[in-house]
Amino acid sequence: MVELAPATPKPSSAPVQLRPTMRLGTASVGPRQWQDDTIKTMKLGSGIVRKADKDKQYGRMHDTLPVLRDSLVRQSNTVAFGYVREVRVVVVKLRENLLLTNEEVKLLIKSKEATEKMLDCIRKDIMLNRKCVEIRKTRPKREKEFDEADKFLECEKAELEKQKKNLECMLKAQKKQLILLDQSRKRLARVLDERNQVLDLLCHSRNSTKHDSLLRQQLLDPVTSRPQTVSGLATPKLDNANINDIIAKTANVGEDLRRSLMAAERNDRAEMMRNGLYTARTVRGDTERPSTPPISNLGPYTPEAAAAIDESRELIGQSTELRAQVAVAINEADKEEKRMHAAVNDALTQRLAETVTLMQHLNMGEAENRNSFNRNVRHYEKTDCSRGNLLGPTRYDDLKTAERLDRPIIKVYQRHPGTNVPDARDMIRGNNNLEASLEQTQKNLALLHLSSLRIKEDQRDKKAAADVDAAIIRYRKKKADHRWVSVAAE
Repeated sequence: MVELAPATPKPSSAPVQLRPTMRLGTASVGPRQWQDDTIKTMKLGSGIVRKADKDKQYGRMHDTLPVLRDSLVRQSNTVAFGYVREVRVVVVKLRENLLLTNEEVKLLIKSKEATEKMLDCIRKDIMLNRKCVEIRKTRPKREKEFDEADKFLECEKAELEKQKKNLECMLKAQKKQLILLDQSRKRLARVLDERNQVLDLLCHSRNSTKHDSLLRQQLLDPVTSRPQTVSGLATPKLDNANINDIIAKTANVGEDLRRSLMAAERNDRAEMMRNGLYTARTVRGDTERPSTPPISNLGPYTPEAAAAIDESRELIGQSTELRAQVAVAINEADKEEKRMHAAVNDALTQRLAETVTLMQHLNMGEAENRNSFNRNVRHYEKTDCSRGNLLGPTRYDDLKTAERLDRPIIKVYQRHPGTNVPDARDMIRGNNNLEASLEQTQKNLALLHLSSLRIKEDQRDKKAAADVDAAIIRYRKKKADHRWVSVAAE
């Protein structure tokens, strides 16, 4: 049984009590159980009073204050603002990659058009080469022998076929790359639309550095921070005093929220980032470029966005390398095509010059042949005339007396034996010599005539070949600019 403390004596100025007082447990008149029940009731009331005072003191330290609602709202707004700002960083990054992809698609389309143009020129050159070979086949048989010009035409065709195959492979790779870039662009646009859904209440400009530094001022620079508004909503102002007060007087706040507030107080970026309060743009300077938040499935920078950006960058790098390779291939093809075209033209021009030179020599040979033929004709006529003069008249009666073999002086001379004259024998020998000369002259005239015919035939063939080569040269120079439409398909 616990005794109660004695009553404190009152000063003399206190009023006089009307009923007497006594110590508990000293009653002698009333029953003892009656007195024990009263004492027990009084002890129970005293314990309840002490417990109530203790709970009141604990409540003063730990009960939720009326400002908790506003603090939680401001805390949620801070987290939401930080999140949407990080989403804006991701959206800006996605938009930049989308623009770069679009520009790369434009450049690749231009490169593809240049490849198609060069490929069309090469196809036209192949058709031109084939046409030149067909035209050269129309030369006379004498001029169809394989020469250096034909060799250059074959080399040109082989080189053009090689360049055509190379550019066709490049064109196929460009078309495939364009398909991949288009798929990457659609993927970026899809992710961009998905990430852009939370930016309805936030400025989309990437230069809004004033709003980007708001969290840094609120969380890490409480002295200079001032309440501001973003998208019509009040931006909370948190300082160390408020954070300490909330931590000390809040009993029903979740463990995550308290860890976030404590991390904000001690500037623990990793803890703030894990709890969604800290963002990569919280502590950066106003003039710095925003950094990309970490990849998280439920964060601003999702794995899908990171994969889309990485894919677009990889494809842009591949496309840039492909465009460089295509530019080199087009340059080499153009140089090789011009070199082979000039080589074939030079070979045809040289063949034409040689043909013209031979034609000039043939003209000189024909003139000499004709001159010799005329000389031999005159010689034949004179020889025939000499033979006629030697034979004399055809009738014996037409002979003069001085020309006859039985003229008087010869008859008188032949009266002695052994006095025969050689006139008849010498005349027969001279006639035979003249006949042999006429026969040889006729053979020479026949050979000269045959030579003249062959020279004229060779001249005709040479002229036809020269005309063909000259036509081919003119045709190639006419078609060298490729400003013509190919009728036959490759």
